[in-house]
Amino acid sequence: MAKLRSYRQPKWRALLRPETGLAVLAISLTLALPMVLGMTAERGAEQLDNTSWKAFAQEFLQEEPMVVNAPVTTDAQAYAQVFVVDGKKAAMQQDLQIMASLETFTKTHIEKAAAQEKAIDCMAMAIYYEARSESLSGQLAVAQVVLNRVKHRAYPDNVCDVVFEGSSRNTGCQFTFTCDGSMAALPRQAGWKRSRKAAIHAMLGMSDITIGRATHYHTVEVQPYWSSRLLRTANIGMHVFYRFPSRREKALLLDAAYKS
Repeated sequence: MAKLRSYRQPKWRALLRPETGLAVLAISLTLALPMVLGMTAERGAEQLDNTSWKAFAQEFLQEEPMVVNAPVTTDAQAYAQVFVVDGKKAAMQQDLQIMASLETFTKTHIEKAAAQEKAIDCMAMAIYYEARSESLSGQLAVAQVVLNRVKHRAYPDNVCDVVFEGSSRNTGCQFTFTCDGSMAALPRQAGWKRSRKAAIHAMLGMSDITIGRATHYHTVEVQPYWSSRLLRTANIGMHVFYRFPSRREKALLLDAAYKS
């Protein structure tokens, strides 16, 4: 087993001598001094750098922020800029302009509403007295005849005048109920309510009944003289519907009547 060397051995004794210790310390300081000086210099530079940035920050905070007014190049940007700055005010001004442009009810509006109400009543009367026992399709077909006459140049241009045309003349009425005394019997509530709904439905243009441009009709129980001069367009319920023929169609009808 190897023996441990004692610190009393020659080499340890040499190191412990005073002159030898000073020499070692000198060598150590010589090696460590550049490193210590470098670290000190680096720390000093860092402190100086921090001081400079601190001063710059203080100056920056003390200055007022710059406001850059960028030129507005489009209408959209202009509106956005105004809205961001004072959006509520702009919106209020716009609402006030719209409200100022709105028109309140006038005498003309009231008269127009009254005329529409009267037209609905006239249409409901035609439906009730001419087709109250018909299905909704039959009632709408009768209403469509009235509307077709309003559009035709041979008849008046409003519903009431079309329905009551001829009722005060000796030559007879266009719709039988207006001159045969039928109106002496007041409408029953359920039937009138149903007829009025059909009238509103037709006058709003919500009817899809196909009778073409028919301006005439009669019940299946009769055969009026004028039926041979017109063209049949449809049979709906208890009514047959007709329209005026064109010139060419009229010539064909006359030729057929002559040959028969």
